[in-house]
Amino acid sequence: MRQSQLQTEAADSSHHRSRVAIIGTGLAGLTTAYLVHHDQRKRYDVTLFEQADTLSLDAASVTLNNAKTGERERVDLPPRSFCRGYYKNLCRMYEHLGIGFQRIRLIWVYTKSSSTWQTEPTAEPRRADAMPGTYFTYNRRLHELLLLSPDFWHSSLRRILHTFYLAICHLWFLMACFLLRPRTSRPEPCLDAAAAAAAASAAGKSPSGCETLQQYLHRIRLPHQYYVYYLLPVLSVICSCSHAEMLDFPASDVVSFVKGSFLRKTFVPQGGVNRVQSTLSKGIKDVRLGARVTQVARVGQQGVLVRWQQTNDGGSGSRSAEDVFDRVVLAVSPNAAATIFSPSRCTLSVIPTAPVTSSILAPPSGDVSVAGAPSGGACSYRLGDAQVMEFRTTFHGGAAQSESSHFLRSGVVIRTSPSACIAEAERKGVLHVSRFTRTLRTTRSRGMVQRVMGGKGTWAPGDEEVWVNGKDNVWIVGSWCWDGLVLLEGCVVSAMKVAEDFGVGVPWSE
Repeated sequence: MRQSQLQTEAADSSHHRSRVAIIGTGLAGLTTAYLVHHDQRKRYDVTLFEQADTLSLDAASVTLNNAKTGERERVDLPPRSFCRGYYKNLCRMYEHLGIGFQRIRLIWVYTKSSSTWQTEPTAEPRRADAMPGTYFTYNRRLHELLLLSPDFWHSSLRRILHTFYLAICHLWFLMACFLLRPRTSRPEPCLDAAAAAAAASAAGKSPSGCETLQQYLHRIRLPHQYYVYYLLPVLSVICSCSHAEMLDFPASDVVSFVKGSFLRKTFVPQGGVNRVQSTLSKGIKDVRLGARVTQVARVGQQGVLVRWQQTNDGGSGSRSAEDVFDRVVLAVSPNAAATIFSPSRCTLSVIPTAPVTSSILAPPSGDVSVAGAPSGGACSYRLGDAQVMEFRTTFHGGAAQSESSHFLRSGVVIRTSPSACIAEAERKGVLHVSRFTRTLRTTRSRGMVQRVMGGKGTWAPGDEEVWVNGKDNVWIVGSWCWDGLVLLEGCVVSAMKVAEDFGVGVPWSE
């Protein structure tokens, strides 16, 4: 009798599974899908929506064929490097999924340029000390600074003194990050929004009460030359933005990142993101590719309508379709979420975004070409000795912008720039181009994200009503949906938050 009753309850529960639509198949969307799909109580049916013809986590990556050596290598765009300190939840998830870590060693080269892009696509492995415009080379670890290289003591006195100056500035900044916390206080409650902004402006502070990176650097009296020429190029490349935009980031984001990544080794997932994508999506049967979602709206008491255009049905145009789900998760950029889900529009419009371009440049020999899909997701290009990462900064009219060039062993270069286009002079050397939308951070948007994600936030009194995560049975996830830099860790943390709201256990949580 008891066994029959359990079977009946199990059958009944299978007919009352909640339908969950997840829009977007990047790391945040796939992590959310994995957690919800593997709910131990089997309460949810997951449907994935993706506007591209393939899942998006690995969509921009390409496989290259070297005609000279016969080797094939998979190049991930954008690069997905991480370290154990700052990316603790990402690392736990990879370990749970059985995905190993492949260490990479990079030599950082700082260079200056008179133009936004180099005029000639000379993609070739470069010696760290032979790049045009180089003004410093750094091996990431303090004891491997160039000052300890064999030829250091043969250098000029000016170079020696300059290297010691940089070492002191670097230690100064690190000590400040560990000993002097950024200010994150809220405005006085007695002030309205306008008065709070005016008072903060008069005091040289952010209207939100949260300290910007620029304010923090001034407060710790970090030398201007150091952070303009050495700190901001790295940070702005990591966050894919200009120097001015980087200085507007909350100081707490940067300080947390520096502390979490201090003295940590850098890794990438073995097998690349192709393996991560296939592991997270395994077992999910309802995957709707070529489905561009145009609207998400609440219907009735519990339902959520999803309307989309199907673009890969083989016809000359696109056809519209719609379906009703119990819950919807938006794993897209804030501007995209605001467009398709109107209740979040006023809230998410505060969060700035910017275009980013990543391109793969061919070596001058022309031996490398774009091949087909990867075999087993192999990413052999990361093996071998340390690779060169160039931070090229353009200073023009009082503004500065940095781009990165990662020189691979095969002679291919991965170039990433906070820009939406590529100079015509370089198009002949470009094998592949991908464009992304990068979410930026400001002290104002930080307060809004905190509020949306269920935190106390720093939103000033008098602002409009804020939509919060889970309201109307709609959730958001993404690299920007947490209190930190817009990086991979935010994807995992926000997905774990949705799982918590759904009552789903996270197998890799502490």
